[in-house]
Amino acid sequence: MPDFDNSEVVRHILQTLINITSRKTTKDQALSTMYDLIKKLQGKYKFLRHIEIKDTRFMEFEEPVTVMSDIDGVKLNEIGKALSDIIKTMKIDLGRNAGYFFIKELKNNIRDEYYSTLEEMGLDFGVMQLEFEINEMSKKL
Repeated sequence: MPDFDNSEVVRHILQTLINITSRKTTKDQALSTMYDLIKKLQGKYKFLRHIEIKDTRFMEFEEPVTVMSDIDGVKLNEIGKALSDIIKTMKIDLGRNAGYFFIKELKNNIRDEYYSTLEEMGLDFGVMQLEFEINEMSKKL
């Protein structure tokens, strides 16, 4: 069971979110939404300032997400809370464009070797999807 640095896990989750969102909207909107979201949450999670989101539409080999190693010293549960807020807020910001099973699609696109670290962080995608389904059902009632 590999042990991953926070920076590697965060980069993988954010990159996966951008990839999923890019298929549902545009690459530009996905990057812009993620950039704005990270900036907005920096007040609550100071360590998010160590994340850089770049517009790489015209750069062939550049990755849009850079996570500095400074984030590796942050407690796992704090990283988990921040990732949970990022995922939930991204889903809300994208609205219908995100799709009903946005969380499930995220879960299916995360590499298996990250799951034990994500569990240590307190992230449970099954519970998150269930929460969204319950919220949607309560809106209809």
